[in-house]
Amino acid sequence: MPVDRGAATLLLYVAVLFVAGCEPRGESADLASSASGRVVTDADGNPIRVQPPARRVISLVPSATLTLGALGAEDRLVARTDFDTAAWVGSLPSVGGGLQPSIEAIVAARPDLVIHFGGPQDVQTPRRLEDLGIRHAAVRPDRIHDILDMVRFLGAVTGRDEAADSLALSIESELAAVRRSAAGRPDVQVAYVLGGDPPWVAGPGSYIHELIEMAGGTNAFSDLERRYAAVSPEEFHGRTIDLILLSRGTVFDARLAHGGRIVEVSPDLELPGPRVAASARELARILAHVP
Repeated sequence: MPVDRGAATLLLYVAVLFVAGCEPRGESADLASSASGRVVTDADGNPIRVQPPARRVISLVPSATLTLGALGAEDRLVARTDFDTAAWVGSLPSVGGGLQPSIEAIVAARPDLVIHFGGPQDVQTPRRLEDLGIRHAAVRPDRIHDILDMVRFLGAVTGRDEAADSLALSIESELAAVRRSAAGRPDVQVAYVLGGDPPWVAGPGSYIHELIEMAGGTNAFSDLERRYAAVSPEEFHGRTIDLILLSRGTVFDARLAHGGRIVEVSPDLELPGPRVAASARELARILAHVP
């Protein structure tokens, strides 16, 4: 199935969420102090000492990579994954995928911190890092509040607390403005399609579900049991859907639209990171022009 890199990145997140499901998680931005200094708690509930700040970071999570850039900590990155496409990371060596990356490539980059996906979908990577004595921390930006937690967590471990607080407050303020602007609009039934055959869609509890509702729409698949799931063509065709959203380049059988309007959106919308407010504004603009 030909999809662009943005869609492939979201499918990476879907793979993570499909395996992890509703596993319990720690709060990614909890702060505490101990005899050894300040610590933060990562998404898996592990305490991470923040002194000294990380200077050589590998991010296995594309949205965390973008967040580090937004915090002005891009100079801390020493390697990337195949899914990181921002121009400013292009010169960095790749360690492969975000799940089960090349441990040899990680070791060669000499990191003092590796950021990886939280949850049980890739237990081998943190175990190998632990065995090698490489400090690591988990993030898991499932929802908007997780994004804000991730911002503050990454700010803490890189010594960019002020930049993180400023970014988090800016995101919260811009999202509140989107909510206010969309209040009172006529209801629009929205489906977000990730691609696939049968099509995968965003369900309840997902970052995309929250964006749809924030922008004034209703997720047509809010009754699914998972955050992201495949639905049969019959089920898709049988739903009342006013608007179908999909990332540019995503393959979709237009016959399933059944009268619903199809709109392509920026691949940036699919990354649960520092551009979340811009994504919410983009969706609000689209929904405002649905008849």
